[in-house]
Amino acid sequence: MKGSYLISRVLIFDGENRPPKQGSVLVRDGFIERVGDIPREDVPEETTHIELPGLAVSPGFINMHSHSDTAVLIHPEASNLVRQGITTEVVGNCGSSACFMKEKDESRWERLKAAGIEEMWDGVRGYLDTVDAVKPAVNVATLVGHGEIRSLIAGDSGRPLDEPEKARMREIALGAVEEGAFGISSGLEYVPGRFADVEELAEISKGAAALGGIHASHIRNEGPELPESVREAIEVSRRSGVFFEIAHLKACGPGNWGKVAVALDMIELAQKDGVKVSADFYPYLASSTGLSIVLPDWVLEKGKDGAVAVLAGETTRAKAEAEADRRTVAQGGWDRIVITRVSKPKNKWMEGKDVATIARQLGVTPARAAVDLLLEEDMDVGIVRFAMSEEDLIEVMKFKESTVVTDGNVAVPEEGKVHPRSVGTFPRVLGYYARERGILSMEEAIYKMTGLPARKLGIGDRGLLRPGFRADLVVFDPAVIIDRATYENPWQYPVGIHSVFVNGEPVLWEGELTGRRPGQAVRKATST
Repeated sequence: MKGSYLISRVLIFDGENRPPKQGSVLVRDGFIERVGDIPREDVPEETTHIELPGLAVSPGFINMHSHSDTAVLIHPEASNLVRQGITTEVVGNCGSSACFMKEKDESRWERLKAAGIEEMWDGVRGYLDTVDAVKPAVNVATLVGHGEIRSLIAGDSGRPLDEPEKARMREIALGAVEEGAFGISSGLEYVPGRFADVEELAEISKGAAALGGIHASHIRNEGPELPESVREAIEVSRRSGVFFEIAHLKACGPGNWGKVAVALDMIELAQKDGVKVSADFYPYLASSTGLSIVLPDWVLEKGKDGAVAVLAGETTRAKAEAEADRRTVAQGGWDRIVITRVSKPKNKWMEGKDVATIARQLGVTPARAAVDLLLEEDMDVGIVRFAMSEEDLIEVMKFKESTVVTDGNVAVPEEGKVHPRSVGTFPRVLGYYARERGILSMEEAIYKMTGLPARKLGIGDRGLLRPGFRADLVVFDPAVIIDRATYENPWQYPVGIHSVFVNGEPVLWEGELTGRRPGQAVRKATST
């Protein structure tokens, strides 16, 4: 139940990249009522008064790149988010979202039904209504995946779309924003995003841009062709007028390190030319994705079943392995790809091992080992790829318009290992990169987690400590906050976070979960 809370004698970071000030925050009925010096006579009698000298308060952290679309419905307590200070989770990234889930996606629906969700939704409104019905511990906003929309029109095919089909994509994107989505996303390294050209991406972006929606994209190449891929992103924004967010900007493979600075220069030049483009980052040097990413486009252009058929042919398989090898070596090599998730018991021994090591144990080439595993696992194998440099990461981190994201998801320890970014991202930036390394000031780091992502997305009532705003808050110890999650043992929660409020209710108090679930669907405001 919403109440009244006075958090006093704290250091206030307001989310606007300004130096902190000592003061108090008064929360009442889910909103921020006062910030600063608050006389006793202005505090309602029923208020819970909390004095926390030495601690700090900031707006709740907005994670604008998440893959928690259905996971937050299955695990609505969202403990790994709450424990790192996340109060709003933006799902529907990398071209994939859950708004138009098809009935044929039986395995996904079975998991949802087991969690008590009986009714199959359709569209953005249905998804957001389901979020409100489930009432997770955090707020949830969504983008709509370009890949999802493309599949509605062309199925699993990689064929070019004709003009009426592109127009239909634009209409669907417009309708999605009308129903509350904050824009669209694309995954241009994945199927079917790989097969979209600039014109297709610009057309669908026009639908989002018409109502102020964004286009967040896992761009086409994060290795040798990073500059060309950034140029494509800029061109999509230029043609459509959409605000284009380059997701988790990085350069994969030692031969490509340093290209991030080139990409950032391109972004700054485009901004000066009036193009609306920016980027975000996560504070780790390994990515997490699927092993099928190593395969060339022509293997994947007819979907999963088509890929299996292509790889069954001796000649086409040999060609695919050769191209996969070249692609992987260009981005760092097979020894940097670690298998994290397989489903078949016979392959469980591979989890935690890199592909080069697995290949040596099997007596085959790494490309052969990778393709064999993909075929045995029905093309679904999880990986972590150690491919980035810290120098590049710091370049993106210091870029004035970059925001902090996890690129992770809601998870629980019983489901196995996850990338540590799902557990420790925000405290890692505050504790390690801001306090210990001094790469960012504390107020700048918090701005990149609160006010800046809210501005990019167009969320008008969250992200700042300002009267009338929703009371999403994080209370933390700036001298202590740090992440503890590692690749080997990710389920070590951060330290230094005292309390987290979502819509005026404490979901974490003195470091312990309260069990409350006051989160709600956050919908894009489109009225003028």
